[in-house]
Amino acid sequence: MEPFDHRGMRMATKTMTSSVEQQYTWTENPDDIIVLANRTSKNFILDLPAGRYRLDAGRRMRTLRSILKHQQIMALVEDGSLTIE
Repeated sequence: MEPFDHRGMRMATKTMTSSVEQQYTWTENPDDIIVLANRTSKNFILDLPAGRYRLDAGRRMRTLRSILKHQQIMALVEDGSLTIE
């Protein structure tokens, strides 16, 4: 008998995944990872392709360097509101 969850969906079990070799299609390059820090006393709502992200005052976010391609992010970096660590 196979295990099912409360919605009737098949659940993964150790026996189902132990024989399957996991293949990753993407591994991070440490040079591509940056930390953006909000150095202001304002909270920002960042409109990113994956959706909105709230970056609160004094907080940091770990993200990909490619975020710097977005105009809103670059404007905040250039005016000193966000810094790259």
